[in-house]
Amino acid sequence: MDGIVGLGHFCETHGPCVILSTQRCEQEPQQFPHSLKVPVCEACQSIDLRQAMVCKNNGTCYVTTRTPLQQHLAFLLRQAVVRSLSCEETSKQDDSLYFGDNKRGHIISHMFTVQDSLARGFQRKYCILILTKDKIHLLNCWPFLTNEIRSISKELQNLALKVNNVEQLHKSQRAVRQAQAAPAGTGRSLGQLTGQPEIFAQIHLWFAWLLSSETVVEKPFKPPEIPADCPALGLRQLYQSMKQEVFQKLCYCYLTGIRVNSQNQSILAQLQQLLPRDFSLPKTGEVCELYAIDGTLAINWNRTLPRRLPTLSASIEAALKDPNLPDAALGPHLTSLVMQWHNIACAVGWAPDSNNVELLRSLGVQKHDLPLLSYWVTQCKK
Repeated sequence: MDGIVGLGHFCETHGPCVILSTQRCEQEPQQFPHSLKVPVCEACQSIDLRQAMVCKNNGTCYVTTRTPLQQHLAFLLRQAVVRSLSCEETSKQDDSLYFGDNKRGHIISHMFTVQDSLARGFQRKYCILILTKDKIHLLNCWPFLTNEIRSISKELQNLALKVNNVEQLHKSQRAVRQAQAAPAGTGRSLGQLTGQPEIFAQIHLWFAWLLSSETVVEKPFKPPEIPADCPALGLRQLYQSMKQEVFQKLCYCYLTGIRVNSQNQSILAQLQQLLPRDFSLPKTGEVCELYAIDGTLAINWNRTLPRRLPTLSASIEAALKDPNLPDAALGPHLTSLVMQWHNIACAVGWAPDSNNVELLRSLGVQKHDLPLLSYWVTQCKK
């Protein structure tokens, strides 16, 4: 994941501040170019400003420094820490929240407290933040990221609780305060609070692992291909170029699985688009011949059209001759008509009994639709 994972602390002397940050780099840093001033006290201490912890994984460097290497990112992370520890609130204690925008970055923040017998309220406030530019990717990873940073904070809290319990065995919190009288400083680093001097190296490994974990692989969404695509302009021109009876016979033959032969392959290709793409044309059986006489298309077929044409055939013709249906809408409309009967044929094909009268009636299939449906159900089962 591209972004920065940071650890923030609310210092009783300096207020909210960044004490550790981890980011992904192409190579190990050679210098620390920015000159931002950072608080210097025991409570804010983590690693030296000119120090870095680096680990590598598959050729990628994960670098942990006191503040981010780039000055503008250091500024954005500090702003995020201030908002997290001073402004933003959650409905539950030790819960995570999101805030941010495209200008200041998008942040997931988890605020938590650790026990400290020398602090105000006997606890200190910390936060773990994840700062990125990609809001969608960040929120897609929300369940994983919030679960992991919550686990990290729980580990730190448990370590600090053990240290605090040991301190209370010797002196109570009130007794410790009285014994301190007016100490020069009561701030203690996270390493002291957890009893783990190497805690920041451990946090570095946690943060590096978090950045190296790819929980969501974003891929371009490819919608399923529509099994039909009827070109509006070509079919309308074809309809207008021939007699109505010729078009009706051609359309009926194609929709019911009767072979059509012609020297003009472009006409056949346009008519074939009235069928779903995966349908195969018949290679045997009766044949309908399309030919031209003196520039006029005619048809030779030894059968006559039924008294009622299939519903799809009638709907296609009605759409082609409708002057109020523009070409821009005609193509999608014809495609939707073909898709409707494709879905009906699939439903009938999936049914245990394809001759179920009640099923056919519920799908709107009538007697004059059966020749079409018989051919289409066979094709859908392939």
